[in-house]
Amino acid sequence: MPTMSSLGIGSGLDTAAMLAQMKVAEQTRLTPYTNLKSGYENKISAWGKISSALDALHGSVKKLSGEAFNTLKVSDNKAFTATATVEANADAHDVTVMQLAVSHKLRTTGYEDAAENLGETTGTTRTITITQKNGKELKVKLADDETSLNQMAKAINKQEGDVRASVQRTDDGYQLVLSSRTAGTDGEMSVSVEGDDTLGALLNTQGGGREAEDGTNGMIAVSKAQDAQLKVDGITYTRSSNNITDIIEGVTLNLKATSEKGASGQLMSEQLTLSIDNSAIKSTLQDFVKNYNALLKQTTASSKYVPNDASGLKDDEVAKPNKENGALMGDGTLRSMVGELRAAVNGVYGDKNSDYNALASLGITFDAGTGQMTLSEKTLDEAIADNPDQIGQMFKDHAGNQGLASTLTDIITKYAGDEESKTDGIIKNTTDSLDEQVKLVKEQIDKTQKLIDAQVERYRVQFQNLDSTMSQLTSLSNQLISMLSSLNK
Repeated sequence: MPTMSSLGIGSGLDTAAMLAQMKVAEQTRLTPYTNLKSGYENKISAWGKISSALDALHGSVKKLSGEAFNTLKVSDNKAFTATATVEANADAHDVTVMQLAVSHKLRTTGYEDAAENLGETTGTTRTITITQKNGKELKVKLADDETSLNQMAKAINKQEGDVRASVQRTDDGYQLVLSSRTAGTDGEMSVSVEGDDTLGALLNTQGGGREAEDGTNGMIAVSKAQDAQLKVDGITYTRSSNNITDIIEGVTLNLKATSEKGASGQLMSEQLTLSIDNSAIKSTLQDFVKNYNALLKQTTASSKYVPNDASGLKDDEVAKPNKENGALMGDGTLRSMVGELRAAVNGVYGDKNSDYNALASLGITFDAGTGQMTLSEKTLDEAIADNPDQIGQMFKDHAGNQGLASTLTDIITKYAGDEESKTDGIIKNTTDSLDEQVKLVKEQIDKTQKLIDAQVERYRVQFQNLDSTMSQLTSLSNQLISMLSSLNK
């Protein structure tokens, strides 16, 4: 029996087009599932955007719980710079820098060739040991052909220890330079060589190295190890580093130079002034308003409702939901979250009898419809200048009462969770559930697609059989006509 390689050849019908139409019709069986999947994915995306907006708002809220009201301005000084954290207090300190911490540095004498081996040919290895005053050691083993300045520097740096080596070209030749990574006297280096007396005569060094070309030590001191010394409020301190964090609480001092001398020749102190930076309150509140409005804009877009357009529909037709509707339209969780946030920011906090106990008293007003905030900078500036402490009491927990910052933090944590405490919020639980629904719908789509493919294949086989049958009938008809024609002759 002949087989048909292409649909429609035997029957003369456009069965290929008919099969394509049937396939399109069958694919509509997927529409309810793909719509459902798209709806779930749109909800996940919407919750993701809302969660990001909540995180941004939380950043501003955290600052309002303390940092914004504890930010300090630090004075400019010549001999040192200073930075302050929230642990620092507004105060003034007299600081005198008597000497800076200096890292120890040693060098060899000059050699004409940095690649020339300087040690003995012993047939064994020798060991260079660099010991710092704090007890740390760096040991380097070298073969006979590894005693050049270049090879020694390479071997020392390969250890990635507290000593850095380099080869420098000078007017006196090439020199091996050792630099301690540890500042102050703790980093003072001594060098000893075991297994090579010739190399040892060049490198063995104790007591910080020699200061001139003559002496018993092999290496010359480029800079002696030295600790920093300073006075703070009349008390003398010695530290191994120029970066000092343990004298004034919450303050890091970075020493840059020794203090200048006065007319008497004595070192003069400089005053480090730490004062409250009220501009931080304003900038943080501006960010708070911006982030709160961005969140409400996102929640409004996600819950948007647009009436269905029923114009032009027949009596038996039903209007479909408007495509401009928000993915979370009518969502109870979103509605509850927005309600809690709006109630919180409209509350009264701090002392009820104080002048500043609500956002409205700071110049922040609300749109009755959208809930969006508007900030009057003039009113806020006047409030900050008048009584920043009262503003702080409004946001921070005070006298056993919860402030606005912690109230908002509780709401945000409830919905968005908290990474520090590893708490999952309602949004994550909701999106996890939606993810599971997406997986289930995908499985149903895959099953339905297989059924559709199988049905289309059955149609194809039926059309192919039709083509084959029609071809045989046409052939038989042609034979009969030929036979009848021959009988009539």
